[in-house]
Amino acid sequence: MKSLFRFKRFIFIWLVVGMSTTASLANAARSGAAKEYAIDSTKQLVLPKNALPFSDVLYWVLKNHPVLKQANNYLPIAKAELLASRGAFDPSVSIYRSEKNEGSNKFYRNQNLDVYIPNYFGGGISISNPFNKTQSGESGSLSLGAELPLLKGLITDYRRTALGKAKINVKMSLAERDQWINDVVRDVFTEYAQWLLAHESSEQIEGVLRLATERQRGLRKLYESGAGTSVDTLETFVQWQQYKAKFDLAVWKKEKQRLMLSMYLWDESGKPIEPLSTVYPTSAGLAWIDSMVAEASGFIDNPQNTEVLQPALRMSLLKVEWQQLEFNLAKNQMLPSLNLQYGYYQPNAAWRISPNTATQSTGFGLGFQSSLFLKQQRGQYRQLQLSLENAKLEVDNKQRNYAVKSSALLQEFQVQKSQFDQWLGVSRNQRKLYDMELRKLEAGDVNFFVLNTREMRLLDLNLLALEYKFLYQQSGISYLHYLGWLSRN
Repeated sequence: MKSLFRFKRFIFIWLVVGMSTTASLANAARSGAAKEYAIDSTKQLVLPKNALPFSDVLYWVLKNHPVLKQANNYLPIAKAELLASRGAFDPSVSIYRSEKNEGSNKFYRNQNLDVYIPNYFGGGISISNPFNKTQSGESGSLSLGAELPLLKGLITDYRRTALGKAKINVKMSLAERDQWINDVVRDVFTEYAQWLLAHESSEQIEGVLRLATERQRGLRKLYESGAGTSVDTLETFVQWQQYKAKFDLAVWKKEKQRLMLSMYLWDESGKPIEPLSTVYPTSAGLAWIDSMVAEASGFIDNPQNTEVLQPALRMSLLKVEWQQLEFNLAKNQMLPSLNLQYGYYQPNAAWRISPNTATQSTGFGLGFQSSLFLKQQRGQYRQLQLSLENAKLEVDNKQRNYAVKSSALLQEFQVQKSQFDQWLGVSRNQRKLYDMELRKLEAGDVNFFVLNTREMRLLDLNLLALEYKFLYQQSGISYLHYLGWLSRN
């Protein structure tokens, strides 16, 4: 009996000491130490200390991910379109020249120079200088014309509308780029957080599995020697089976999440890279979630900050500006054309020698044109009026959703963080039950059923605390993603 008691006491102390280390893993999940790694010449992740912090993952994602490289091309494309729309206001020059020779004699020579300078407010200035020289003499003229719209085309026209839309498109490209960055950072962190959850869960289970394995071996030897009971031996084996099944599942999840994370890792040459199988994630550096949530919520609550962060809402606001330009153009197209015209004409070549004595003529005029019923114009006006109204209603709806959902997501983050802290407290209290069992052991009373039950409960509570840690981190990222804060930073 004394040997049985000493063996049970040894197993129990071993269990308590081992579980003391296991229970501390839940707290260590908050502040794991970061370890360095490097990229070798083959662009493979080389991790001599086996830790891969999220900050390093994010660095490689933002630097080399094809989607983000594609997103960075949106702005140059939009600027190229803006340059093309500005080309509608460029002056144009055309020169034509021809001549014919018969032997050594020049039969004729023709040339013409035309210059057109468009006006930003519609119309433009045109200059023409045709000249002809033959054996019988020379002839030529100089003409200048100017036209300015007084009604349709004065406030806006197709060129200015296209230019305004191109400017809005530049802002849209920035919002679209931010949306891509926002989405990718959220997805990368979600995969990393799931990898971290699987890694820490497997560590928790591995610790108790190791203890259960050694305890099972000891009880078998004790049972074979006749000093142990079959109930304790079988019960411990059943518990070991549960630990082993949970551990195998956790290892598979850990490997799966490592591979899922590799979807976002690329080198500078565009080749995918994959973390080594010996790599593990770490909680180091993830405290930035709390600081970023506090910073973002402070920014939103500050009434002096009028900047819109959410890319989707920014796109909707820009869509209203886009529709407003289209509507203004449709409204202007309903006006009749009334153009003021000026012309100057010099009908001969004398102005080349003596401009003061050359024959000149000038004139002013008005040009008027209008459709009688304006069916097409009125139809376009009504269509774009309703489109503009719908765009404004969409903005009102999104602004309301933005205000309500951002507040709800912030509250969810605070609740999930509180839940994580509470379940850590439950885990610590469960740990205290082991101390009580230790005092009972010192008094000579030990029950393997109680030990196994408390061990299983402690493991489940530690795993549950890790799950709440993941939910708390995920809720913080969801809040930051909804605000568009991830692309801002």
